[in-house]
Amino acid sequence: MNFIHLLSTEAVQHITIHCLNMPVWAAGPSLQPSAQTVSFKAWTGEKIQAGDLLEPLIPRDDCWIKDGRWHQTHFIFQTQDPNLLPIVDVFNLPPTAVPGARYHLEVGPVCFL
Repeated sequence: MNFIHLLSTEAVQHITIHCLNMPVWAAGPSLQPSAQTVSFKAWTGEKIQAGDLLEPLIPRDDCWIKDGRWHQTHFIFQTQDPNLLPIVDVFNLPPTAVPGARYHLEVGPVCFL
């Protein structure tokens, strides 16, 4: 990994959380991050969360909709510090103890440029 990091000037990774009746970023249609939003751990150990300089791009966030159908929140991590990627952990995922609430993660590869 160190060699790839040294040869790169930027990196991109996509992570999608597919969710059923559970918000993971926004609590409603305003799409503003909620207090219980997920956060991520970068390769370097830094925490990436809402409101930080490293906050991910979120082109789609439908997980706040609780209608018994599957929805998704799509995160794009794009950085000019390739040492931050890949994402190695996801924190603060909502508990699935609520009946009918489920999620699964789709973690994409990292593209080093």
